Amino acid sequence: MIKMSKKKETVKEIFASCSFSSLGLHSTLCDQLRERLGFEAPTKVQAQAIPVILSGRHVLVNAATGTGKTVAYLAPIINHLQSYSPRIDRSSGTFALVLVPTRELCLQVYEILHKLLHRFHWIVPGYVMGGENRSKEKARLRKGISILVATPGRLLDHLKHTSSFLHTNLRWIIFDEADRILELGFGKEIEEILDILGSRNIGSIGEGNEVSNVKRQNLLLSATLNEKVNHLAKISLETPVLIGLDEKKLPEDKSHVRFGSLESDVKEEVEHPSTTMRSTTEDFKLPAQLVQRYVKVPCGSRLAVLLSILKHLFDTEVSQKLVVFFSTCDAVDFHYSLLSEFQWSPHSQPDMELKQLFLRCKTFRLHGNMKQEDRRTTFGAFKTEKKALLLSTDVAARGLDFPKVKCIIQYDSAGEATEYVHRVGRTARLGERGDSLLFLQPVEMDYLQDLEKHGVSLTEYPLLKVLDSFPLYGQKPRVKKFLTTESHPWILSLQNALESFIIHEILSCSQK
Repeated sequence: MIKMSKKKETVKEIFASCSFSSLGLHSTLCDQLRERLGFEAPTKVQAQAIPVILSGRHVLVNAATGTGKTVAYLAPIINHLQSYSPRIDRSSGTFALVLVPTRELCLQVYEILHKLLHRFHWIVPGYVMGGENRSKEKARLRKGISILVATPGRLLDHLKHTSSFLHTNLRWIIFDEADRILELGFGKEIEEILDILGSRNIGSIGEGNEVSNVKRQNLLLSATLNEKVNHLAKISLETPVLIGLDEKKLPEDKSHVRFGSLESDVKEEVEHPSTTMRSTTEDFKLPAQLVQRYVKVPCGSRLAVLLSILKHLFDTEVSQKLVVFFSTCDAVDFHYSLLSEFQWSPHSQPDMELKQLFLRCKTFRLHGNMKQEDRRTTFGAFKTEKKALLLSTDVAARGLDFPKVKCIIQYDSAGEATEYVHRVGRTARLGERGDSLLFLQPVEMDYLQDLEKHGVSLTEYPLLKVLDSFPLYGQKPRVKKFLTTESHPWILSLQNALESFIIHEILSCSQK
């Protein structure tokens, strides 16, 4: 009863007490949200954002990951386009442009868009991104794409070199995961794109159409706020409505800046068009149902501890899905090879037992050095699995929605505190409970203080209790009172097995 009560409270915190139709969305689109995406009711972020976006105002959304931000901007855009009379067609070119930081997020947004447009066949979705065939993209752009999802570099390439790319009717520009776009170094590309398209200019949908001469509407979505995001907002947004920002975090001096608010009349004229958000520390939004822990591990025991925790999580949960983050592609490849092949005897009696895989689950890897097709296959396969492990660099840390991921492990701590937020954001989505675990070496403990500056507090993971839960056959009873991680019998046993396995693999390779 207690667990059910907590879940009901979490659902109440995430979801609004209204319906999608009450927000002004067409009944057919509401049906698509329910049938195709499983949304029975809007999240609070969606309930706040959709009416404002429908009104035509510029919007800045700062909300926790996993709160339905993608639907919050796609639904109003589709609602507008389906209402145009006469109907739009491919020859009208691109009306909405969604900019995202990574290829994986590009595919994910396109997939959601494709589902929502199932009954609006005359609205054509599409995407362009690095790693894809330019000629095929040019052909699709020539035919016409109503709503285009793109990565910045490839979009800029087409704006400069694809003359058949029609964007004169562009009404919406959306910056999804804006902070990540800028962190990846796309700032100059974004400014060039805005120079080409015009940051706030007026679009015309064509003669005889009742929606001609509509004003450009820009939307910016970000889980964290910093000076770079502030600059992008200043050059792209005009008197935006701010969603998800606490009043206490706004500038005290409002004499030069007047912000829109959810309570204000959307038709109200704003006297001062500038946009500024001062922030000495970035604003972090994390789901309330996310349980955050850390584990302090000496360097020499890190691998054995990681494997122990993974084994404990998979052995105690039937349908477990985890993501482990590493700082480099090489680290992902090494651990992927190890976990895919490492076998051992569960009773530490190799002569009497048939060895088996240490982790009995499907293991995947994802990083930027993989071929585009391999990344896409991995992305799709991990999403459909019920019990699986994904080893990844930060290529999977932003915006990607992996269903039912219950735990995030950061084996290598993120360089920036902001990246910590986006890594843990792969779990605890849409009201579901989630766990995160941060590995820290003794010399890295100050990292916790950095997180606390942003209001993020972690509790210690009960590592010794987990290690004690593993059976050790033929061992003397343990003296728990003075036990340390590196001297724990289970860790020592596992390290010996790992060393033997790695030596065997090296010898096998040398003999080939």
